[in-house]
Amino acid sequence: MELPRVSPSIAEEKDEIISEAHSLTRNFIMHELDGSCVKVNTKAERTLRRVGDEMFERHRTVLNAVSKRLRYSDVEVNEKYKEYLPDERMFLMIADEICKDTKENWGRIVTLFVFGTILARKNEDEHHGEHIEAIIQTVGNYIASRRLKWIVRNGGWDGFVEFFDNTAFDYNKVWKGLVFVGIGLTSIAMALSR
Repeated sequence: MELPRVSPSIAEEKDEIISEAHSLTRNFIMHELDGSCVKVNTKAERTLRRVGDEMFERHRTVLNAVSKRLRYSDVEVNEKYKEYLPDERMFLMIADEICKDTKENWGRIVTLFVFGTILARKNEDEHHGEHIEAIIQTVGNYIASRRLKWIVRNGGWDGFVEFFDNTAFDYNKVWKGLVFVGIGLTSIAMALSR
Protein backbone atom coordinates (compact mmCIF):
# COMPACT_ATOMS: atom_id res chain seq x y z
CA MET A 1 0.00 0.00 0.00
CA GLU A 2 1.41 3.33 -1.07
CA LEU A 3 1.34 6.11 1.50
CA PRO A 4 -0.02 9.47 0.45
CA ARG A 5 2.68 11.88 -0.60
CA VAL A 6 3.20 14.65 1.92
CA SER A 7 4.14 17.92 0.36
CA PRO A 8 6.95 19.85 2.00
CA SER A 9 6.05 22.79 4.17
CA ILE A 10 6.54 26.31 2.86
CA ALA A 11 9.51 26.71 5.21
CA GLU A 12 11.14 23.51 3.92
CA GLU A 13 10.54 24.59 0.33
CA LYS A 14 12.16 27.98 1.01
CA ASP A 15 15.11 26.30 2.74
CA GLU A 16 15.60 24.05 -0.30
CA ILE A 17 15.46 27.03 -2.67
CA ILE A 18 17.97 28.95 -0.55
CA SER A 19 20.32 25.97 -0.34
CA GLU A 20 20.05 25.39 -4.10
CA ALA A 21 20.72 29.09 -4.82
CA HIS A 22 24.02 28.81 -2.98
CA SER A 23 24.88 25.50 -4.65
CA LEU A 24 24.03 26.86 -8.11
CA THR A 25 26.15 29.95 -7.51
CA ARG A 26 29.20 27.97 -6.40
CA ASN A 27 28.87 25.40 -9.18
CA PHE A 28 28.36 27.98 -11.95
CA ILE A 29 31.12 30.38 -10.92
CA MET A 30 33.65 27.63 -10.22
CA HIS A 31 32.78 25.93 -13.53
CA GLU A 32 33.34 29.19 -15.38
CA LEU A 33 36.67 29.71 -13.59
CA ASP A 34 37.99 26.12 -13.53
CA GLY A 35 36.30 24.57 -16.56
CA SER A 36 35.45 20.93 -16.80
CA CYS A 37 36.73 19.87 -13.38
CA VAL A 38 33.46 21.00 -11.73
CA LYS A 39 30.76 18.35 -12.10
CA VAL A 40 27.06 18.94 -12.73
CA ASN A 41 24.98 17.50 -9.88
CA THR A 42 21.42 18.67 -10.61
CA LYS A 43 19.13 19.54 -13.51
CA ALA A 44 19.18 23.17 -12.35
CA GLU A 45 22.99 23.26 -12.53
CA ARG A 46 22.92 21.76 -16.04
CA THR A 47 20.28 24.28 -17.14
CA LEU A 48 22.15 27.24 -15.62
CA ARG A 49 25.37 26.24 -17.37
CA ARG A 50 23.62 25.90 -20.71
CA VAL A 51 21.73 29.18 -20.46
CA GLY A 52 24.59 31.09 -18.81
CA ASP A 53 27.08 29.90 -21.42
CA GLU A 54 24.69 30.90 -24.17
CA MET A 55 24.29 34.35 -22.60
CA PHE A 56 28.08 34.71 -22.40
CA GLU A 57 28.38 33.71 -26.07
CA ARG A 58 25.59 35.92 -27.41
CA HIS A 59 26.55 39.02 -25.43
CA ARG A 60 30.28 38.60 -24.86
CA THR A 61 31.20 42.00 -26.32
CA VAL A 62 28.88 43.99 -24.08
CA LEU A 63 29.60 41.86 -21.00
CA ASN A 64 33.35 42.30 -21.54
CA ALA A 65 32.95 46.04 -22.10
CA VAL A 66 31.03 46.43 -18.84
CA SER A 67 33.61 44.30 -17.05
CA LYS A 68 36.47 46.46 -18.30
CA ARG A 69 34.72 49.62 -17.08
CA LEU A 70 34.51 48.32 -13.52
CA ARG A 71 37.39 49.55 -11.41
CA TYR A 72 37.88 47.91 -8.05
CA SER A 73 40.62 50.23 -6.92
CA ASP A 74 38.35 53.24 -7.31
CA VAL A 75 35.20 51.91 -5.68
CA GLU A 76 33.81 54.61 -3.46
CA VAL A 77 32.20 53.57 -0.23
CA ASN A 78 28.47 53.89 -0.68
CA GLU A 79 26.77 54.01 2.73
CA LYS A 80 24.38 51.29 1.66
CA TYR A 81 27.25 48.87 1.03
CA LYS A 82 29.98 50.12 3.35
CA GLU A 83 30.38 46.88 5.31
CA TYR A 84 31.18 44.88 2.15
CA LEU A 85 34.45 44.22 0.35
CA PRO A 86 34.86 46.10 -2.95
CA ASP A 87 34.02 42.96 -4.97
CA GLU A 88 30.86 42.34 -2.96
CA ARG A 89 29.92 46.01 -3.14
CA MET A 90 30.33 45.98 -6.91
CA PHE A 91 28.07 42.92 -7.27
CA LEU A 92 25.39 44.44 -5.04
CA MET A 93 25.42 47.67 -7.03
CA ILE A 94 25.12 45.70 -10.29
CA ALA A 95 22.40 43.41 -8.89
CA ASP A 96 20.37 46.34 -7.61
CA GLU A 97 20.64 47.96 -11.04
CA ILE A 98 19.56 44.75 -12.80
CA CYS A 99 16.60 44.30 -10.45
CA LYS A 100 15.59 47.92 -9.88
CA ASP A 101 12.31 47.68 -11.75
CA THR A 102 9.64 45.10 -11.07
CA LYS A 103 10.02 43.10 -14.28
CA GLU A 104 11.44 39.97 -12.69
CA ASN A 105 12.08 36.95 -14.87
CA TRP A 106 14.36 33.92 -15.04
CA GLY A 107 16.60 35.73 -17.53
CA ARG A 108 17.44 38.33 -14.90
CA ILE A 109 18.20 35.59 -12.39
CA VAL A 110 20.66 34.08 -14.89
CA THR A 111 22.14 37.54 -15.44
CA LEU A 112 22.92 37.76 -11.71
CA PHE A 113 24.90 34.52 -11.96
CA VAL A 114 26.65 35.79 -15.10
CA PHE A 115 27.69 39.10 -13.52
CA GLY A 116 28.85 37.25 -10.41
CA THR A 117 31.07 35.19 -12.68
CA ILE A 118 32.41 38.27 -14.45
CA LEU A 119 33.37 39.77 -11.08
CA ALA A 120 34.98 36.48 -9.98
CA ARG A 121 37.03 36.36 -13.20
CA LYS A 122 38.08 39.97 -12.74
CA ASN A 123 39.04 39.25 -9.14
CA GLU A 124 41.03 36.21 -10.25
CA ASP A 125 42.89 38.29 -12.86
CA GLU A 126 43.52 41.35 -10.70
CA HIS A 127 43.72 39.94 -7.17
CA HIS A 128 44.67 36.27 -7.73
CA GLY A 129 41.22 35.13 -6.59
CA GLU A 130 41.60 36.58 -3.12
CA HIS A 131 37.88 37.34 -2.75
CA ILE A 132 36.22 34.73 -4.95
CA GLU A 133 34.67 32.99 -1.96
CA ALA A 134 33.17 36.30 -0.79
CA ILE A 135 31.78 36.91 -4.28
CA ILE A 136 30.21 33.44 -4.36
CA GLN A 137 28.62 34.03 -0.96
CA THR A 138 27.35 37.47 -1.94
CA VAL A 139 25.77 36.26 -5.18
CA GLY A 140 24.20 33.24 -3.47
CA ASN A 141 22.92 35.37 -0.58
CA TYR A 142 21.45 37.98 -2.92
CA ILE A 143 19.57 35.43 -5.01
CA ALA A 144 18.52 33.40 -1.96
CA SER A 145 17.22 36.38 -0.01
CA ARG A 146 16.20 39.19 -2.33
CA ARG A 147 14.80 37.00 -5.13
CA LEU A 148 13.36 34.24 -2.90
CA LYS A 149 9.68 35.26 -3.03
CA TRP A 150 9.73 35.53 -6.81
CA ILE A 151 11.51 32.17 -7.18
CA VAL A 152 8.96 30.48 -4.87
CA ARG A 153 6.04 31.98 -6.84
CA ASN A 154 7.55 30.71 -10.07
CA GLY A 155 8.03 27.08 -9.12
CA GLY A 156 11.41 27.16 -7.42
CA TRP A 157 14.42 25.73 -9.22
CA ASP A 158 12.16 23.12 -10.85
CA GLY A 159 10.31 26.07 -12.41
CA PHE A 160 13.66 27.43 -13.59
CA VAL A 161 14.52 24.14 -15.31
CA GLU A 162 11.04 23.81 -16.79
CA PHE A 163 11.07 27.38 -18.09
CA PHE A 164 14.32 26.99 -19.99
CA ASP A 165 13.67 23.40 -21.09
CA ASN A 166 10.08 23.91 -22.28
CA THR A 167 10.03 27.51 -23.41
CA ALA A 168 11.50 28.99 -26.52
CA PHE A 169 13.38 31.50 -24.40
CA ASP A 170 13.52 34.86 -26.08
CA TYR A 171 17.09 36.07 -25.59
CA ASN A 172 16.27 39.18 -27.60
CA LYS A 173 13.60 40.16 -25.07
CA VAL A 174 16.05 39.70 -22.20
CA TRP A 175 18.70 41.47 -24.25
CA LYS A 176 16.53 44.56 -24.67
CA GLY A 177 16.08 44.71 -20.92
CA LEU A 178 19.80 44.21 -20.41
CA VAL A 179 20.64 47.09 -22.74
CA PHE A 180 18.94 49.40 -20.24
CA VAL A 181 20.72 47.62 -17.40
CA GLY A 182 23.98 48.07 -19.33
CA ILE A 183 23.37 51.80 -19.58
CA GLY A 184 22.86 51.90 -15.81
CA LEU A 185 25.95 49.76 -15.21
CA THR A 186 28.03 51.96 -17.49
CA SER A 187 26.89 54.96 -15.45
CA ILE A 188 27.92 53.17 -12.26
CA ALA A 189 31.26 52.17 -13.76
CA MET A 190 31.96 55.70 -14.99
CA ALA A 191 31.10 57.16 -11.58
CA LEU A 192 33.36 54.64 -9.87
CA SER A 193 36.30 55.22 -12.20
CA ARG A 194 36.55 58.96 -11.53
